[in-house]
Order: sequence, then structure tokens, then C-alpha cells
Amino acid sequence: MDVMSLMTDMATALGVDVYVRQSRAMERRKDQQDIMRRIKQPALVMCGDYNGQHSVRRHEFLAELIPYAQLEVIPNAGHILTLENPDAVTDAIRRRMRQPLVLR
Repeated sequence: MDVMSLMTDMATALGVDVYVRQSRAMERRKDQQDIMRRIKQPALVMCGDYNGQHSVRRHEFLAELIPYAQLEVIPNAGHILTLENPDAVTDAIRRRMRQPLVLR
């Protein structure tokens, strides 16, 4: 089954009410920039290179907010990275895990 069919099936099964509740929750979500600036742990920020919902530039901004963040742009993926290019996601996580742990 392709990713779009899977997403359509999931959305249909959940229904309109769930979509509306999720959309409203996202609209009302508080800005978290200040909290992100205070993160002291290493972080991995990932996005797909053709994400139509949240651009690579938006993810660059997010990674810049977190002092010890690393950005990985996953090729041939949009918004659902783990379904669209699971091998690249796994490789990015493995690369990050191989780095030495530095406590700040």
C-alpha cells in the first residue's frame, strides 16, 4: 500500500471530528521558542526534503533555536518520514547515536 492510500484510510477511519479537534489544538498551541532555547541536551531535528506542510527552512529555524541541535533533511520524503523513507530515517538516527554523548 502506498503512503497516500495509507494516510487516506487512516483519516477516513478517524473521521471529521478527530481532524477538527487536531486542527483546533494546533491553532491554540502556545509558542515554545523560549523553551527550545533552554534545551541543553543534543537534539535531532528531521524533515523531508519535500514536506508540503512544514518547509525545510522552518526546520532550520527550529534547529537553530535548540542550542545543540542537528538538522537532518531526509531525501525523497515529505511530512511522514518514517513511512516515506524509513531507511534514511534509521540511518540518520544511527549516525546521531554514534556521536559521543556530551552532557552540558
